Amino acid sequence: MGRSLVARVCHAVLATTLLLLTIPHEVSAQADDLACAQQPGNRFFWVERAFCDLALNGPDRANGVVIWNHGMSGTNQSWMAPAPPVLRLLQGRGWDVFMLKRHHAAEQNNTLSRTVQRTLQEAATLKKSGYRKVVLAGQSFGGYVTLEAVDTSPDIDAAIAFAPGVRDMGATGRLDASITDRILQRAKVGRLALVFPKNDAVFGYLVRGESAEAILSRRTLPYLLLDETSGISGHGGATTGRFALRYGLCLTDFLAASSLPAGRFVCPPVADEWSVVRELLLPPSVDRSKVLREASALPDPVGSFIGLRWAMLEDTVVLLAPVADEPGRLRLMYRSTGITGGVYEATVKDGVIRAVLSNKSTVTLKPEGDGVITWTASDASRSLNAPLIRGREDP
Repeated sequence: MGRSLVARVCHAVLATTLLLLTIPHEVSAQADDLACAQQPGNRFFWVERAFCDLALNGPDRANGVVIWNHGMSGTNQSWMAPAPPVLRLLQGRGWDVFMLKRHHAAEQNNTLSRTVQRTLQEAATLKKSGYRKVVLAGQSFGGYVTLEAVDTSPDIDAAIAFAPGVRDMGATGRLDASITDRILQRAKVGRLALVFPKNDAVFGYLVRGESAEAILSRRTLPYLLLDETSGISGHGGATTGRFALRYGLCLTDFLAASSLPAGRFVCPPVADEWSVVRELLLPPSVDRSKVLREASALPDPVGSFIGLRWAMLEDTVVLLAPVADEPGRLRLMYRSTGITGGVYEATVKDGVIRAVLSNKSTVTLKPEGDGVITWTASDASRSLNAPLIRGREDP
């Protein structure tokens, strides 16, 4: 079985601490048992750090720990899905986040019970190691696992379930919403956060928030319910940058509060979106000193593209800036809550800045207003446009 999860956490904390001391501007993934982007090999389950560019806090310092369970996508490699951006905010605010990965090729009829059992084993191990709070979280099938786990064990501090459920593998292939409703009636957990996005095609466009509210309003526990009226849409809506931007700080406050009254927790409007964007997309490893801040460093008519800017491309938050490299060479920093991020070669032609990203999609920037961004898929089958919003300078 190898080293215990506690030993691996301690090793990872020590490794990243030493790296921070020796390499002040860059934090990279460590070659340890919790490294990111592992291959499953012959394993059904394994555990990874969710964000290898962010240092672990460790049991003694962390506010708590989150165990994330991903969804199920049939024969697709669902274990390759990253942790949702909202959990990055938790990691940056003093939590440790781990992902319980599951090999799709080993999923059988007893996948639910096996995954619930393994989740509770990891939770018990982390609690014993000294983490003050243990939170279970998941998307779709992973959200269903989370609810089943808290229905099984009364010792979980909080649960987060995004679009929880699983389709019937029988003739109908439909979601039986009554299963999750029954769990909500009896599950014993310190506090519960639920997201039911609008237009959830995977589960037949069912409206589920109304019945959840009717059940939870009669219970004596704090709950955060974001239903079909929350502005979040699509089965994976809660795993997007849009969700992190709108509700990330609210979820963090909900989990971190030392005590909460029973009843529904209400999210206030986000007062400072730029601060959230910066927290999501500017990790310690980014060298901000290279961001161009003098218009004279860029040719006309794109000289206005100095400093940091951000935009919302559908449900993805993006952050970009031209960066200094060497004379006569233009590069563009582009980071997103999707899978693409880095510094890319850029050109200026016909009054726009153009860069090709690592996945071969293209970004163009036009100097209209504070700027307009256009993202185009690598095969040109899809294109998105959005106005750019100027970020505030660092103090």
